[in-house]
Amino acid sequence: MVEKYIMVGLFLAILIFISYKSYKRIKNYNDYNLAGRNTNLPTLVATLGAAEFNTATLIGGASVAYMYGTVGIWYTSLIFIPVFGIYAFTVAKRYRRLNISTIAEFFDVRFKGKSSELTRALASLVTLSFTWIAPATYLAGLSVIGTVLLGIDPLWMVIGITIICLILSLAGGLLTAISFDVVAYIMILIFIPVLLFVGWNVSGGISSLSTVYEAKFLSFKPIWDLENYGFAAILTWALQNILLYIAAPWYGQRIFSAKNEKIAYKAMLINTVLIVVLYGCVALTTMFTRAVLPDLDSAEYALPTLVLNYLPSILQGFLLVTLLLVGISTMIAIWNSAVSIVINDIVKRYFAKNKTDKYYINASRIVFIILGISTLVFALTFVGNILLALTYISVYTALLAFPILAGFFWKRFNTQAALYSLVVGVIYVTIALLNNFPYHLISPIGVLLSIITGVLVTFLTKTEENSEYVKAFYKMVENKVDDSDSNLSNN
Repeated sequence: MVEKYIMVGLFLAILIFISYKSYKRIKNYNDYNLAGRNTNLPTLVATLGAAEFNTATLIGGASVAYMYGTVGIWYTSLIFIPVFGIYAFTVAKRYRRLNISTIAEFFDVRFKGKSSELTRALASLVTLSFTWIAPATYLAGLSVIGTVLLGIDPLWMVIGITIICLILSLAGGLLTAISFDVVAYIMILIFIPVLLFVGWNVSGGISSLSTVYEAKFLSFKPIWDLENYGFAAILTWALQNILLYIAAPWYGQRIFSAKNEKIAYKAMLINTVLIVVLYGCVALTTMFTRAVLPDLDSAEYALPTLVLNYLPSILQGFLLVTLLLVGISTMIAIWNSAVSIVINDIVKRYFAKNKTDKYYINASRIVFIILGISTLVFALTFVGNILLALTYISVYTALLAFPILAGFFWKRFNTQAALYSLVVGVIYVTIALLNNFPYHLISPIGVLLSIITGVLVTFLTKTEENSEYVKAFYKMVENKVDDSDSNLSNN
């Protein structure tokens, strides 16, 4: 145990050093908010991967594999083929060409008229709600790791991690987050294969799985009648994630920070392959864990317990540091997105226009503190139900995907259509959640109603496709235009 505490101490010292270096690199608000829009390909791949590779999915998603075998591989790995592949082919380049800072700014650039401000405000509210609540699910995952591997009470673990994340993130904003992501991703690439080997070795290999799983859980044939995690739920989860990531503010922020559109596109394609492989390794490791630890009180304890029981102290320390860094880097990533939304979409737009860079940096740090306190409060309610909490809070953000995709690819789609499609979707999803509708009847139906509403309103209202701002928008997103030539961005 002493060795693990020493390694955690060294790990914190390294993070503090990285945070200090990021702090010294901050020259203006653009650096703090978007890393100066200068992120290269290897760095962007690392930060995209680390931002997705989080403790909520590692702990919550892996628990599905512990209970239901290959269902967990579907749920946490294979679904990312369409999720990130579609992102790469539809919006990665286009987002970067727009030179925007938040997802809500897309709505400001694409849609004009008397309803445009309300449309943008609704987009800001939806993206902010997810980024404000989601970090608590990752913090809850970290509390599980701390409880199993360090013997720390969950309450003290979430308090400690929150304070550490606050101290580190206040320094350099997105620059700090990306620096942490690079370190985290290197450790992920090293230790996830190590963890897979350990699970395979102690369990006796593939043949051991048949002793703890029914045959249907060792096949990739869809299982439709499984409570909570049947194939209908998997398809729903895949659809929701496709839509969620199209509008994901933490992914958007990283794509916005890329040096150019080619880097944004290539990074997403590379990220697709690596995430699928890495999450597949995690799910398979968890299946091996059940072969040697079949009677755990909670499936969410599978990976931490494997590490605790079957790795020597030095490797436990390294893996503990990796898991902590994964959770911390993801929390800071989402926090940065929330802060960016508050400052760019609310403070700069409505309350403090044309202030100095120093003003906005300091305002960002104040928001970080408020966000940290609320994250701590939310996290204490999510322990034991991590993946479910993350699932339900993502349904609102997924509703933004249709107006974004329609805005990019359908010139006739107008401001009123964007607004009403969002309003109808939000109303339905809220009713569905409050009335405990089955999961597969929440997001898909909400999105379907949103699409139907958007299409109907588009054809029933005046077209805007010949407006000068629409022509300028499509000139920007369909052609390679230097940032200096853009007059669409608010930056």
